[in-house]
Amino acid sequence: MHATTTRPFLKQVTRHGEGCLGYVIADQASRKAVIIDPRHDQVDEYIALLKKEGFELEYVIDTHTHADHLSGAAELKRLTGARYAMLQGTLVQAADTPLADGHKLHVGELEFEVIASPGHTPDSLSIAIEGNLFTGDTMLIGGSGRTDFMGGDAGELYDSFQKFARFDDATIVWPGHDYAGRSHSTLGKERAHNLIYTAGGRDAVVEKLSVRGPLPQGMAEIITFNRKGSAPGAHVDAHTLHDLLREPHAVQLLDVRSALEFTGDRLEPAWNIPLEELDKRAGELRNSKGKLVLVCQSGNRALMAAQILQRKGITDYRILDGGMQRWVESKLPYTKGKRVVSIMRQVQIGAGLMVLAGVLLGTFVNPWFYALSGFVGAGLTFAGVSGFCGMAMVLMRMPWNKMAPTPGGGTTGGCAVGGAASGRCSSGAPKGGGCSVGG
Repeated sequence: MHATTTRPFLKQVTRHGEGCLGYVIADQASRKAVIIDPRHDQVDEYIALLKKEGFELEYVIDTHTHADHLSGAAELKRLTGARYAMLQGTLVQAADTPLADGHKLHVGELEFEVIASPGHTPDSLSIAIEGNLFTGDTMLIGGSGRTDFMGGDAGELYDSFQKFARFDDATIVWPGHDYAGRSHSTLGKERAHNLIYTAGGRDAVVEKLSVRGPLPQGMAEIITFNRKGSAPGAHVDAHTLHDLLREPHAVQLLDVRSALEFTGDRLEPAWNIPLEELDKRAGELRNSKGKLVLVCQSGNRALMAAQILQRKGITDYRILDGGMQRWVESKLPYTKGKRVVSIMRQVQIGAGLMVLAGVLLGTFVNPWFYALSGFVGAGLTFAGVSGFCGMAMVLMRMPWNKMAPTPGGGTTGGCAVGGAASGRCSSGAPKGGGCSVGG
């Protein structure tokens, strides 16, 4: 989604098939910019956009401490010298510009108004600027952020929604997540349809949001990273690692991707201990010969694996910057495994075929078949909200996705195609629960 006006410049940054939404807002005259809620694995994309447009980054803002993905705000601060702003009282150590309710940030001729909007987390905020409202996880399209973890409070969330009463119905709402492929809404539409507005008052909202759900997978590691950041110097670039691999026993590669992904393109010789198994299997690393280098697809899961190792007292490791994606882009040698279709892609193909079948059968056979398309759509929405994807769980049990369990000490890629993939419906930072309600 790319929406641009004369003033300000506004671009929404997302990735197809995933629900995280980030934003670049800039003053066209001064070329000064603000970035809201950047993901860590998209930092290069943000830097490229700033260079392309000739923008100077003044502020990077996180609307709250994220629990379902790694924040790229601290890295953007390091790379650009921008100030890192969050609501005052946040526990994020890298945030150096505290914001209070009603605070106004001036960037060129633009004025960003801060609205403290706790409820999803104690440090949640929203940003208003010229008919646009950036709500983070406070207000999502049709729903809101969850309030059952990280100090959330359903009553405070309801009160935060009331703060938006002074904005008119035409105000454009830009949320922090949407798992149904939507980019934005309006306050008028949300007042008519959003769960928090239509539930029937404060007590009803508190009751509806009191149900506890599954926590986002890897939440402890994600929060630790977002609050404290990664250890300086604990990274290695692809070309340096390539040189190190020429020395016998200099490094031990540990690939933390799923077993299914590991049967595809990989580095040799590498062990495979999927991220979700690492906490229980960290003891196997005592057999490592050489310094550990953590590898995943884009670098995200390796960062979370590093948090697990730190907790286990293992500190002598490096993280491959950019993961296998960067390695392949650098045109360095790797083992080409069997071409496998990820669980995410299988879900997308299967759901698409079922929706198409429902439409065709409903049109040419019987209108009742339209219900099939509606059923699939409801299932995908539930998967995005809850983090549980029934179709993924079924597909994981199909013969082509079967794989032998990984033995002690990791595996070296000699497993059959398919297998113990994680049941998530999206790649990047793992999500076992999600952070949204309704929508």
